[in-house]
Amino acid sequence: MRIIEFIKRLFHREKTIEIKQKKDLNSPKKIKQKKDLNPPKKMKQTYVAKSTNYLDEQLDLFKTIQPGHLVFCRMPVCEDNLVDINNPHRIRPFLIIKKDKEYLYGYAGSTKKKNPKIQYTLKDGHKDKKTGTFSDSYLYLNNVYRIPIQNIKGILKQVSNKDLIQIQRKIQLLKNSNVYHIDLFENIEFTFEIGDIVEYKSSLYFLSKIQGDKIYGYICSNTNGNLELKGLNLFINTDMERKIKPDPHGLKYIFNMNVNRYVNKQLKKENKEVLELKEDAYISRNVSYYNYYPIGTILKDINTDEEIVYLFHYQRIPRCAKMEELYNDSYSVWQFTPKYFDVEDELTINGIKDMLEGFLSKKSRMKEVNKPFIPILEMEYKKLKKQTKKVR
Repeated sequence: MRIIEFIKRLFHREKTIEIKQKKDLNSPKKIKQKKDLNPPKKMKQTYVAKSTNYLDEQLDLFKTIQPGHLVFCRMPVCEDNLVDINNPHRIRPFLIIKKDKEYLYGYAGSTKKKNPKIQYTLKDGHKDKKTGTFSDSYLYLNNVYRIPIQNIKGILKQVSNKDLIQIQRKIQLLKNSNVYHIDLFENIEFTFEIGDIVEYKSSLYFLSKIQGDKIYGYICSNTNGNLELKGLNLFINTDMERKIKPDPHGLKYIFNMNVNRYVNKQLKKENKEVLELKEDAYISRNVSYYNYYPIGTILKDINTDEEIVYLFHYQRIPRCAKMEELYNDSYSVWQFTPKYFDVEDELTINGIKDMLEGFLSKKSRMKEVNKPFIPILEMEYKKLKKQTKKVR
C-alpha cells in the first residue's frame, strides 16, 4: 500500500494555486501625456557644406568668376530652408566680392525693393529666363553668402566699375552703422565724393572739394548754419570751409545727386563757389547708354561659336562688333541677344584702343550704321586714354 501511495504521489502532484489580486476599483488612473502642439523646432542649417558633387562646367565657371561678377547661383542654404522659398526665387543673382579655393562669397540680389537703407539698386541686374529681358536688381548688403561650386549656374555680367565703387561706399557706410556680417571688396579702394558727410575730430563736415589727396569740407551742426539739409535736422555753414583728412570709418551720410544740386542752387543765390559735381557723360550729352560688360569683352555664340566683341547698350539694346570683321579691318556696330552668348575672354587694353580707333576712322564714321554711335565711341576712347595715363 505504501508503495502504491508513493507511486500516486509521483504522478499526481498537487498544483500550486495562484491567488489573483482583486482589482482596486479606486486605483489612480494613468495620465496620458498630451502632445505638444508647438514642439521646439530643430535648428536648421543655414549654409551648404563643401561638396565635390559638381560638374566640370561648374568648375570652369568657378575658375573664371572674379570679384565684381554678377553670377546666377542656387541659394546656398540647406534643403530644409529651401522649402520656405518659392521655386522661381531659389536661383538668383549674387554679386561676388571675393573667392577662395572652394567657395565664392557674395551679396544676394532680388527683384523686390524692400529696404533702401541696406539695398543697392543695380540697373538691369536681373535677367528673365523665359523672355531674356532685363530688369533692376536690388542687392541686399546686410549679409554675405558663402557659395559652393555645385551651386553655380552661370555668369550674368561684369558689374561696371562705377557701380562697384558706389557699392563699396554703401558697404562702408553700413559697416560704420554697425550692420554686421558684411565685407568690403578686396580689390576696390574706398573713395570719398563731394556731398559726403563725414566725422573728423568729433565734428561733422559736408565735403565741398576734392583735389587729389586734399579734401575740404563745410562745418555742419544741428543748430547753426546758413543752409538746411531737410530731413536730417542738419545745417551747413558755407562760410566755414576747412581742409580735413577723414578716414573711411568716419563716413556718416551719402547723398544722391539731387541733394548736391539743391546745395548748389543755394550757393549760387549767395554768389559763392558751387560744388564741382560729376555728371554721367550719357546724361550731360543726352546719350542713353550704359555698360553691362566691360567694353572689349569677347562673347561666343552658344549655337554657332561665332565670336563678337561687346561695345555697350544703347536704348536698352546690346551692341557689338563682329570679331571676324575686326580681323579684316572692317568696323560696324551690330545688335545681339545676350541669352545666346557666353563670356569667353576679353581684349587687351591695346586691342580695345585699336578697335575704337578703327571705329573713329574716316571710313567707319561714314557708315550709316555707325553714325548714331560715334559720340559714344568718342567718350569710350577718352575714358580709355585717361585709364592708360593713370597706369603709367
